[in-house]
Amino acid sequence: MHRWMYLALGLLLGSVAGEALAQAETIKIGVFDPEAVWKETDLGKKLNADLSETRDRLQANIDKKRDEIDGLADKLRQQQASLSDDKVQQMQKDIQNKRIELDRLNDDAKREMSQQLNDVQGRFQQMLIATLEIFGKEKNFTLILNKGVTDYNAAQVEITKDLTAKFNEMHKVSAIPAASKPPARKPPEKPKETPKN
Repeated sequence: MHRWMYLALGLLLGSVAGEALAQAETIKIGVFDPEAVWKETDLGKKLNADLSETRDRLQANIDKKRDEIDGLADKLRQQQASLSDDKVQQMQKDIQNKRIELDRLNDDAKREMSQQLNDVQGRFQQMLIATLEIFGKEKNFTLILNKGVTDYNAAQVEITKDLTAKFNEMHKVSAIPAASKPPARKPPEKPKETPKN
C-alpha cells in the first residue's frame, strides 16, 4: 500500500517540477549596475563634468577669499608694530568680517552643490527608469534588478553594458536641456503715445 502512495506522490512531484521548469524557462532576469551606467553613459559623463565645473568654480571663490584673509593677516603681522591701536583694531575687524564672509561662502557652496547634485541625480534617475522600462519590454525581461540589492548574480544575467548603450541611444546629450534657470525678465514696455491731432 505504501508503495502505491510513494509512486503516486513521485508522479505528482514530477508533474509539478516539470510544470515549474517549463515556467522557469520563460522567466528572463537581468542585473545592472546603476553606478556604472552613471559613469559610462554620455549623459552621465556630461553631468559629472558639469558637477565638477561647479565644484571647481565654488572652490576657486573660497580659495580667493581665503587668500585675501591670509594676505590681510600677513600684512597685520608685518606692520602691527608701526600701526596705531585704532588701525590695528580696524584691520582685525576687517579680517573677522572676511572670515564671516568665508563661512557664508562655504555654506552657500555646500547648499548649491547639494541642490545641483539632487537635481542632476533626480533627472538621471527618471531617465534611467524610462530606459529600463523600454529596454525590458524590447528584450522580454521578466525582472531587472539593481546590482546593489543582489548578493550574487551569474555573468549571463549582467546587462549593464547593453543598458548603457540603450540609454545613450534614448538620451542624446545634445538633446538634453541644461538645468532650468529662471527666464530673464523683460523690462515693461512703455505705453505708446497717442498721436496728437
